[in-house]
Amino acid sequence: MLGRGVLSRLHCLTQQESNTLTLYVDLDQGSRANRHGGFLVQAEAILKNLRSESGADQQLDDAAKRAFQLISSVEPRGRAAMVVVHPETGLEEVHQAGVHFPSSAFWRRGAFLRPVVEAMDENERYAVVLADARNARLFTVYLGEITEHRHLLSDIAGRSRGVGVDQWRAEKRHERHHDHEVTAHAKSIIDALRDLALEAPFDRLIIAGSPRTTVQIERLLPRRLHGKLIESISLAVAATEKEVLEGTIEVQRRMERDQECRVVEGLLSELHQNGRAVAGLDEVCDVVSDMRVWTLVYEQTIDAEGGECRECGSLVTKTSGFCPKCQAGLQPVSQLVDRLAQVVMETGGRVEVVSGGAAQDMEAVGSIGALLRY
Repeated sequence: MLGRGVLSRLHCLTQQESNTLTLYVDLDQGSRANRHGGFLVQAEAILKNLRSESGADQQLDDAAKRAFQLISSVEPRGRAAMVVVHPETGLEEVHQAGVHFPSSAFWRRGAFLRPVVEAMDENERYAVVLADARNARLFTVYLGEITEHRHLLSDIAGRSRGVGVDQWRAEKRHERHHDHEVTAHAKSIIDALRDLALEAPFDRLIIAGSPRTTVQIERLLPRRLHGKLIESISLAVAATEKEVLEGTIEVQRRMERDQECRVVEGLLSELHQNGRAVAGLDEVCDVVSDMRVWTLVYEQTIDAEGGECRECGSLVTKTSGFCPKCQAGLQPVSQLVDRLAQVVMETGGRVEVVSGGAAQDMEAVGSIGALLRY
């Protein structure tokens, strides 16, 4: 599965002098054009166009041939695939994802990872609990893919009415016993959540199921897990994986749009107060090079070229000449925003890609900015 580990490994290709081929292909079998190997026609056309634009380059020709072989061996499971080929080191990888990537190909120094970075920003890892008085199912959802981790079954007796002259007291005793069993069931679910947090760490938590059980789970959640809880949704315990995935993605999209607006509002407020924030491509390059960025914020469609110092690694908006910090030579960077995002993630920062209303608010400050650590 695509994640930070894959990004970190592929990011090392930027240290190589020779180019890397990165190919993104739409695999979605919901599209008629992609069925029966139709996605291969798309991949072949993209690679042919790239070779035409790049001119005569035997290394690119070889890399394109190998990339096509790799995508031809794929059994489509996700919505998109990323193929990376670096001829000099022999690195050849193909990764499928459950989210959409725009079909494209790049021949440049270092793998082109911006679509993956943006997808990771849009898709935090969610844990979902479906529970009623007897059953519980635990899932994680990440990058459009869902995994069911375990199924719990508690031996909880159903409610029954008391009999005889002591009917009222019998019902009360049974009620207390039932409540005790429901509480024990909720605690076992929370224990399973703790285990899941160690096996597959998650960022957000959704609880769904019968109201009585979900209320008990919420009440008993420890502070660390309660801080991840964002919403309860209406889903039956017997819901299909597709239904769970669709319900989670709906919550995820709403949360992401709200978060984008809050982040941009905070950035603009810091700028207005001359606080810990900068805006504009030149200023962002400076603070990213100094590893001062806590959160990089940019509008989804922004694009720019620039340069990277061969000695100190500083990023600048000019494509040639000398580094303003150490006077070493610059090498061109065709996708400057992509490179900025990679550096921020590698140094422990966050990347927030905004669209819609939040993107419109960012246009007034150059469509890119950063919240700073200091």
